[in-house]
Amino acid sequence: MRINTNVGALTASRNIFINNMAVESSMRKLSSGLKISRAADDAAGLSIANKLRTQSRALTQAASNAEQGNAMLQIAEGAAQTIERIIERQKELLVQQASTGNNSSVSATLATEVSTLGTEASRILADADFQGASVFASLTFQVSDSAGDTVTVGATLSYTAPTSLATADTQLAAVNATLATIGAGQNVLDYTVQNLKSAVVNVRAAESTIRDVDMAEEMANFTKSNILKEAAQAMLGQANQGSQSILQLLR
Repeated sequence: MRINTNVGALTASRNIFINNMAVESSMRKLSSGLKISRAADDAAGLSIANKLRTQSRALTQAASNAEQGNAMLQIAEGAAQTIERIIERQKELLVQQASTGNNSSVSATLATEVSTLGTEASRILADADFQGASVFASLTFQVSDSAGDTVTVGATLSYTAPTSLATADTQLAAVNATLATIGAGQNVLDYTVQNLKSAVVNVRAAESTIRDVDMAEEMANFTKSNILKEAAQAMLGQANQGSQSILQLLR
């Protein structure tokens, strides 16, 4: 029996320290919901999880870019449809004006309305913008976290007040072509947004498997470590009490 070195007590003390660290680790993970609550838990896993988080944030912004692009196209569509209705009215007036047999007395009035409507159509076209940028231009949207992965929609439109039935038809054809381009661009951006949102979900799910803790499993680890710590503390007391039995030999 030895007095100077109580191996049993030292072993029990070491186990208390180890189990206490395990309890603290489980408490940290359970309270934060993170399997990697600090770099020391899994340095390689943390690096991967951070890259996935960065990717998901970039893809979320790309989806927002596409949604804003769709909003710009909706503004363009509304303006183009209004201009189309103006041109239709102008053509109606030009048809009426061309019938000189019964409309010669109001020809000047009809011409004034055609001119006034033309001024309004030009104003609508000039004021159609989104955050200061014209919506009738070649629009490019970043739709990925990779450089150069963009979608371009060229919804351009010009307007000149028609002076004859032929020029009215030309203007109507131009507006309809622009509306077709806008519709195609909206479809492209709709599918792009759907794809990006699906990608964000998948990337975040991948990050979760690395970063987030399994609460049930970690609770089991916490319970086990807590029991072992209490058992080690009890054994430390037993080891210290055993050393005192040497005093019986000195009596």
